[in-house]
Amino acid sequence: MQKILLVFFFMLFTSIAFSQKFRIVENSRIAKVAAKIKKEDKYAVTFGKTIFINCTKEEFFAEPWWVRHELVHVEQYKKYGIPRFLTLYLLYSIFHHYADIPFEKEAISAEKLEE
Repeated sequence: MQKILLVFFFMLFTSIAFSQKFRIVENSRIAKVAAKIKKEDKYAVTFGKTIFINCTKEEFFAEPWWVRHELVHVEQYKKYGIPRFLTLYLLYSIFHHYADIPFEKEAISAEKLEE
């Protein structure tokens, strides 16, 4: 009986924890600092299933290409896991320009999908 309850609570917890596909943090200080460093008007930093943006949610969702780009990163984190994704991204960043990083190539190609 104890095992059944444990499995039930585990399934309940994981279904609640993963029911939300992603989360947006608007006017994020992290994204604002990154935007300033990169000299970009619009900027987002994705970590796991959280997207930190330097603007409001309304401004973010008004740009479908940008939403698609960041959602690709959410899926990449899900596929590789946080430690592996960050390690690979860092290694690619050392040896490649931004647009040549495989993770960015995939996200950039998603930007161009028909709306």
